[in-house]
Amino acid sequence: MSNELPFKVFTFEPKDASKKIEGAAIIVLQEWWGINDQIKAHGQRIANYTGARTVVPDLYKGKIGLTAEEASHLMNGLDWKVAINELEILAKHLNAEGYNKLGAIGFCMGGALSLALASQLNNPPLKAAVTCYGTPPADAFDVSKITSATAVQGHFGGKDGLAGFSDPSAADSLEKNLKHASDVIIYRYPEQGHAFLNDDDWSIEKRKELGFVDKNIEPLSAEQAVRDEAWSRIYAYFIKHLA
Repeated sequence: MSNELPFKVFTFEPKDASKKIEGAAIIVLQEWWGINDQIKAHGQRIANYTGARTVVPDLYKGKIGLTAEEASHLMNGLDWKVAINELEILAKHLNAEGYNKLGAIGFCMGGALSLALASQLNNPPLKAAVTCYGTPPADAFDVSKITSATAVQGHFGGKDGLAGFSDPSAADSLEKNLKHASDVIIYRYPEQGHAFLNDDDWSIEKRKELGFVDKNIEPLSAEQAVRDEAWSRIYAYFIKHLA
């Protein structure tokens, strides 16, 4: 990617070039931890199974949180309006490179940013925005401004305890407020806590530390079926709206 961008961008192409969707790119947005192995794995996975190029911008510009305290400090220090402006620059850069079918997906903080970007970006708007357990602050980003040009899908855990951000009431409010977006589908997974798509060893350990998952289960195997279901819905949605 160009040095003109305000952040470093990690780019992933589908492993099977025959499945590539020409002109399609998906912006993959980080959790509060920053750019770690898990978000890069998500980027490659999404490219492989959708056929779109994926780009993962480093919104923290090289910084990374290794503890919840560090991650919270980084997230609270992020100016979301500046971040959205920078993501708009990335979108215009992708357009200039011939990627005129854009989607966005984010996880935790990134899920909220995906919706925030969808509420702001136009000319052209995102074709699809997916949030995985995150909603933006309503006083700064009004999701009712997302128009029918953008399809919105969401994934939320029924046991997510992050009140007002990704808990069941936040998912309900999001669904209610997406008045103008198209093909709105908000999925609930009754037995899942926060960040249930994270499956590498470090991320699972952090989920257990933070009480997002029962310490007595092995999430890699116990949650496999739920992860597979959620990912299949995500891939199909992007293919539907970007192909």
